Amino acid sequence: MRQNEEGIMEIITQFINDLGNFIFIPLIFLILMKLLGRPLAECIRSAMKVGIGFIALTMTIGLMLDTMAPAIKGMASHMGTQLNAIDVGGAATAVMGFGSSLGAIIIPLCVIINVVMLMLRLTDCVNVDVFNLHQNASMGAIVYAFSGNFLYGVLTAGLFHVWALIAADLGAKNNNQFFHLPPGVSISHPVANTYLIFAYPFHWLFSHIPGLRDWNVTTETIQKRFGVLGDPTIVGFIMGVLLGFLGYGWDDPYHTIIASLRLGMYLAAVMLLLPKMTSIMMEGLVPLSNAARKMLVKRFPNRNITVGMDTALIIGHPSVIAPALLLIPTIVVIAMFLPGNTVMPLGDLSQFVFFIACMVPVFRGNIIHTWLASAICFGGGLWIASWMAAPTTEVFLKFGAGGKEGVIYSSLNPSANPFTGLFAAASEVGILAYLAIAVVLVAVGYLLKKHQRQAIAAEHQEVK
Repeated sequence: MRQNEEGIMEIITQFINDLGNFIFIPLIFLILMKLLGRPLAECIRSAMKVGIGFIALTMTIGLMLDTMAPAIKGMASHMGTQLNAIDVGGAATAVMGFGSSLGAIIIPLCVIINVVMLMLRLTDCVNVDVFNLHQNASMGAIVYAFSGNFLYGVLTAGLFHVWALIAADLGAKNNNQFFHLPPGVSISHPVANTYLIFAYPFHWLFSHIPGLRDWNVTTETIQKRFGVLGDPTIVGFIMGVLLGFLGYGWDDPYHTIIASLRLGMYLAAVMLLLPKMTSIMMEGLVPLSNAARKMLVKRFPNRNITVGMDTALIIGHPSVIAPALLLIPTIVVIAMFLPGNTVMPLGDLSQFVFFIACMVPVFRGNIIHTWLASAICFGGGLWIASWMAAPTTEVFLKFGAGGKEGVIYSSLNPSANPFTGLFAAASEVGILAYLAIAVVLVAVGYLLKKHQRQAIAAEHQEVK
């Protein structure tokens, strides 16, 4: 009986992997909208736009990485590197996560956690970003392989979701104001919300460093100071040309100049296309957001309930794209010179726009501050990725796609994630460490909601 159940769950998780996010997510949205009582024609149109938006984003980000890859590899070749662990990237770890032993239970586990937290008033976020739960499953599977304890893997995946929901509330106001999101939408992307928490101490630190605190470099100030040279497309072009000059080498100057100009145009196109691709997805998401919010407000009166969605909604902002582009060569250089690092960043380089998006509003769109904080976070994360290379390889060879014996695998997501390191360390201490982490997370969620309720009450009092 147990074998039959496991076989069914394996078929379901494989089906989700085969569909991919541009079919699975629209299907979920179509079902949710129909459950919310929307007309079938509206449900289909919205779901199609969400799927098309995902495809458009994937194509644009793929274009970015494909065109940058030769220059990035050239930089690594010129500087010399002995890195032997491959960053397989988010698509590969998604297959690994949903295909793992954690993948079979991750969706019902996280739904139960979300419901319990809503009832306990520890969150006001209703997560519908189901596909990205593969990040929880991947992290849990890696910790399970590291510790040899399945319970620790489950606790890792579950507590990571607890943080994602708390952080969705934490960043909701800033994200809505900065990115002009529809009312009632929050970002529940687990990895983006990991780095959100680091943005606050870094923002405080940078604001207390003379010189750096006054360096207010935003897309608006760049355009204001440099005119047409500050246009996001021109910024992308200049960054591409400079990256080409650094990466292509000068054995053939003519080829280097032409290739660098071409790379500049490609990155200029990315700066222009990503916002437009995001807007396509937004058109599909807004009807669900509005319908869900109406229902949730009735279900949970006197609460600011939000619908938790993917960072795909916000990655098209120039203030997200610019530091993400700067971060790509920066992390490659850091990886080559960081003592103790064994991981060569590659597969996840194109995903930085997703990872750092929630940090941007905290830094008020300051490109330099976002870039510096991200470089420190991901630079330090390379040590975690190196530490987790062995368990990541074990899980990837067993559940991933295309793994080869004798090759060492790791990733920036989730192997380099600070929470991966935290839970791996907790597994070495034992169950009491997990209980302590759970208590801290619950306390943070409670205090955050208490503070938010007090702030809302104060605002209402001022209106009166």
